[in-house]
Amino acid sequence: MKNRKFLVTFGHNLDHSNLDYLVSDRLSRYKGWIQKDYFDPVLHKGAAFILNYQIIDTNVARVSQRYYLDDYHITEAQLQGFLYSLNKLKGTHVLCNPRKQGHHWTIINEIEYSCYAYQTLDGRDLRFLEYNNDTRADADMKKGIPRVSEHRHYLTIPSDCDQEEKDRRLTDWITEIIEAGRQQN
Repeated sequence: MKNRKFLVTFGHNLDHSNLDYLVSDRLSRYKGWIQKDYFDPVLHKGAAFILNYQIIDTNVARVSQRYYLDDYHITEAQLQGFLYSLNKLKGTHVLCNPRKQGHHWTIINEIEYSCYAYQTLDGRDLRFLEYNNDTRADADMKKGIPRVSEHRHYLTIPSDCDQEEKDRRLTDWITEIIEAGRQQN
């Protein structure tokens, strides 16, 4: 998948106005059409690859995922310039495997909780809560997330975990958030 790279920016209360400015200033002019073949895309002249960019703000009240479907036809130097500017802003910026992304679900007390699932280039799995699938799950997560520390707003799973361990960690993480939401002030 040498013709496609996938960048994720995540964090709590990200600076969306500056993120939008950077995308507009550094990437927008290189935006291309939707590809018929995601895994073997046709590149614009001069581009080294297509960049897909995802923003995930773990504050549920903030806008997120604005650029996910956009293809930016850029060079390595353009990517490095974009990353240089991004690194001056709040958040974590990580390149992920474009072939290893999707959703992960778990059921706790007959409620289905959904997460976005990504894998970094070094093999770590990232999980971020997904909302608007089940109102009961949303209510649990929206009460609990503000009560856990910011580094627990997402889940990082080491690359050496098997699927059973990944599932256990996901369930434990969501249970922790549910329990935090049930605690009184």
